[in-house]
Amino acid sequence: MRPLPVIFALLVLTSTGAAQPKAAGTIAGTVSWKGAAPARAPLDRKTDPVCAKTARLNEDIVVTDGKLRDVHVRLKLGSAGTHAAPGTAAVMAQTECMYSPRVLGVVAGQKVEILNGDPTFHNVRGNLGTKILFNLPHMAGGAPLSRGDLGKAGDVVAMRCDVHPWMAAWIVISDHSYFAVTGDDGAFTLPNVPPGSYTLEAWHPTLGLKTAKVKVKKGKTAKASFSFAAPSS
Repeated sequence: MRPLPVIFALLVLTSTGAAQPKAAGTIAGTVSWKGAAPARAPLDRKTDPVCAKTARLNEDIVVTDGKLRDVHVRLKLGSAGTHAAPGTAAVMAQTECMYSPRVLGVVAGQKVEILNGDPTFHNVRGNLGTKILFNLPHMAGGAPLSRGDLGKAGDVVAMRCDVHPWMAAWIVISDHSYFAVTGDDGAFTLPNVPPGSYTLEAWHPTLGLKTAKVKVKKGKTAKASFSFAAPSS
């Protein structure tokens, strides 16, 4: 039998492969802040001389030029199928006695690797509600800590350091890979989303959840936006 022509073979691979960018669309947008940016107080870090060398501000709400950081944006759970966990671990670092990123998105079953880039001791504690999932010492210069026992899709793991009580972060678990976390520019992009109508969720650890409807078309970019404001007293 003669071999398949190269062009035909490529067509077969494209039609059976998992990634078909031309058949998908993109969701992109920004998360804004309404009103004056909240003041960020300096953190009191004098309990550890290493941490005290670097001045840092409170990160509960970080607004830059009217854009909100640390917002986890994703398709609503159960609306985009169930995705296998990536083989590579998501990374959370301890740098200047702060967690980075402050909000981390993962797929259910994905491992998280925690790094200690500080010349000081940290204690890494992960809580799911009131349940302690892990509570581990992390020496300066110590090997990365790898954790896979994070919970199921829909769970949020709160990260804390009991040595440095100002350190806080959150790991948000999804059943798919269509999520992003905003940086200082408040922007998010979800690529390769199958065409369809979705509910888009935007979650901030201090400000809570907002939702929006979005329709994705093949080869097009659907625009979405969210706006948060200071909680009313």
